[in-house]
Amino acid sequence: MAIADAVPPPPPPPPAWIVVVVLALVHLARVLCVAAGALPYLGFALAWVISAATAGQIVASRAWGESSAPFLFLQALMYGALKVLIYSILALVVLLVLLVCVAYVIAAVSGSTSGFKKSALEAFTQELVADSFRLPRTAVLGLVADVAFFLLVVAGLLVVMMSPDVEGSMSQGEMVASVIIDVALFGMHATACFVIIPALTLSVWKGGQEDRKAPSQFC
Repeated sequence: MAIADAVPPPPPPPPAWIVVVVLALVHLARVLCVAAGALPYLGFALAWVISAATAGQIVASRAWGESSAPFLFLQALMYGALKVLIYSILALVVLLVLLVCVAYVIAAVSGSTSGFKKSALEAFTQELVADSFRLPRTAVLGLVADVAFFLLVVAGLLVVMMSPDVEGSMSQGEMVASVIIDVALFGMHATACFVIIPALTLSVWKGGQEDRKAPSQFC
């Protein structure tokens, strides 16, 4: 009876170096989480600048011409923001890969790789994937408006194709088509600036607030 009722001895504590390594990796993972969480907002801001600069280019080209200082400034601003946006997307991909690698190393050092694989599979369930691709209603309405503006661009191009060629100058049909295309492009970028991008930013922010309420190991 005494042997049966004996309490098993507690497992030995992990070596000190494992504890130090795990704590350092957890701290690194939290830093990566903060950086990865901030980059989407930077991307939305850059996308807004690109759309606003492009819409401004249309107005500047109509008002002062394509060789004017405002048009060239907005063009340089648009290209600069586009380059930074590409770099930020690449940086986000690198950060996510590093975060997964750090999480796997922590699991390997702690001796729980099976738990890591299980949690990784749970992270890609059908419901979570569907939530990731679900757009807010306001953004969907903005995309519908953009489709209408795109059809207007197609209509302008058809007018250009059907207009007779006038040597040395633009025909009346081409002038009308140019105005139609510019109005449609301006509407597309204005919709992106004031409807689509703000709606997506607010949706990501709300999702981040909900994720902070849920228990997480690193972030």
